[in-house]
Amino acid sequence: MRAHARGIVGDGRTDVTDTLQAALDSLSGGGTLLLERGVYVHSRCLVLRHARTRIVGAHARLHAVDPGRMCIRLEGDHTELRDLEMTATTIGRGLAIEQARVVVRGRGARVVGNRIVGATSAGIWVQGAQNFALVGNHVSATLADGIHNSEGATYGYIARNVTDRTGDDGIAVVSYRSSARSGRILIEDNRVSDVPLARGIALVGAHDVVVRRNHVEGTGRAAGIIVTREDSYDTYGASRIVVVDNVVSKVARAPSSSPVETTGQASIDVNAHVAPTSELQVRQVLISRNVLANGLTDGIRLLGGVCDVTITRNDIRDMKGQAIVVADPACRTVLAHCADNTVEAEHALPPVCRGRE
Repeated sequence: MRAHARGIVGDGRTDVTDTLQAALDSLSGGGTLLLERGVYVHSRCLVLRHARTRIVGAHARLHAVDPGRMCIRLEGDHTELRDLEMTATTIGRGLAIEQARVVVRGRGARVVGNRIVGATSAGIWVQGAQNFALVGNHVSATLADGIHNSEGATYGYIARNVTDRTGDDGIAVVSYRSSARSGRILIEDNRVSDVPLARGIALVGAHDVVVRRNHVEGTGRAAGIIVTREDSYDTYGASRIVVVDNVVSKVARAPSSSPVETTGQASIDVNAHVAPTSELQVRQVLISRNVLANGLTDGIRLLGGVCDVTITRNDIRDMKGQAIVVADPACRTVLAHCADNTVEAEHALPPVCRGRE
């Protein structure tokens, strides 16, 4: 079934929240709401309640005018947003789910080929959804993460997205101990840039995540890619993480005029600085075949309660710090294996990483 937006005014001024929601609710057996060329204003969250409901844009823009109620929520199973532009009025950063631009909750949801400019919190927030896919979206000018996955987000595919000018992490997978763990996610072929205050790709308490073939360029104060647990947010430790074939450059390059200090995090940072128990440690991480360049800190840093990390065949160049560094080790076996990395100076490697096997 297809519902056209005929009769729904897309003049950029008229509030059409009620008529848009009525059109979506009419698709009780599933179907597509096709938005034709225009700017459709909504003043509260829109909800895709029914399974197999889609909104598809044909040169259409959805503009949210209330900074506190801007979300488009994918609640039903196998719902989809495709080929839309989504803009929003924002004032200051918020944390509420209603302040994200897109919220993904239903099983099998898809967010494909959209452009999101502006969000009070995250651009796309996957809140506990399973079997989801976020593909080919461009997310910019958010006040929190570009793409945020938490509260048991699992079995996800995040690919070929672009994030830039995000107020927090570009792409994040987070497991708070107050909710279910997030993981079993593939993050590949994304481009993350211009992250002035946070990390490019952040795996915080995540498990079973593969990060491959991504380009991360330009963080102001923190890591390009980080695998960590955060005591301040009471997250789990991270485990079984693969970071391969990524290009990370220009990390921690805040302008000298910035009032915010850098964190000291590396281009790839593996960090469990406060890890009093084994469940809070970071374990079983593979870092291989990455290119790390032009960073103001270290290439790869292992800090604190980090165990069983393998570092092989990375190309590390033009770092102001060390190529690979182990700081404040708390695990008996921090490095399970470290060999065949290309660096600019042999003395920049820990003894266990020197030479070839």
